Amino acid sequence: MRYKPDHREKSHARILAAAGQSFRAYGYGGIGVDGLARAAEVTSGAFYGHFASKSDAFKAAVIDGLEELRAGVEFLQKEHPNEWLKVFAEFYLGPKRTCDICQTCTLPSLSPEVERSGNDIRAAYETKLQSVVATVAAGLSGATASSRRAKAWAILALLAGGLAMSRAVPVKRTGDEIASAVLNAALAMSQ
Repeated sequence: MRYKPDHREKSHARILAAAGQSFRAYGYGGIGVDGLARAAEVTSGAFYGHFASKSDAFKAAVIDGLEELRAGVEFLQKEHPNEWLKVFAEFYLGPKRTCDICQTCTLPSLSPEVERSGNDIRAAYETKLQSVVATVAAGLSGATASSRRAKAWAILALLAGGLAMSRAVPVKRTGDEIASAVLNAALAMSQ
């Protein structure tokens, strides 16, 4: 049986997406290679054809998730140049707050898992996170690049922490209160 030329790339993307969703849902320690393969609807052997280990898949999923965040911010900056942060924060604290955990943002959902991982994964995370911060900073006002970066770090930390806290509480009204306060604080910080 002959495969189409892009078969391997499509398979890799499907396995990577399933791995990212699975790590968000179960954490690094909550799922093994067999579970990751099942989630991607491939055999464990096929999984190993794309990733040498569960750790390699985790690293790729983290990098991919942060790149998705960076690309989303960049897209909103182009589509909504004057209101991109408001649109982003409302989406982040709205649909991303109430979606299934496997669809949440990598930043709040996988950062604690990265913290427990080895230096290789932590270094890759930091490199990609720096690119997210640079993209956010590029869309902010401020007299200096340093001040825009500082705002970007603070805004991302506030949004990710607010998202995590608002998802963790069982009472919707409390989650809404957290999200509203975080949204207002993030927008105030951007001034």
